[in-house]
Amino acid sequence: MTRAKTKASQIKAWKKDISGLSYEEATQALDLILAELQSDSVPIADLQNRVLHGEVVLDHCEALLKSVEQAVLQLDPDNMIETNNLTESITNTESSNA
Repeated sequence: MTRAKTKASQIKAWKKDISGLSYEEATQALDLILAELQSDSVPIADLQNRVLHGEVVLDHCEALLKSVEQAVLQLDPDNMIETNNLTESITNTESSNA
């Protein structure tokens, strides 16, 4: 099996493993991966693999957030527009005061 196929199958396995995780569980998994990387306990040969695993988990977190955002927009899209306008107004005021 080629290296690319091995990596693709590993990514597929990670995606399957995390597919049932909640956002909180996925962020905990991401924190563990980050702690490993920061502790220097990961051999250099495994660094790329651990980073790639972290990216897969992060993608899952982002997909969950996007899903919740879409659900909120469906509940009350007018409220989100008002919130976005308020956020933009605050941001513009802060940048002009700087």
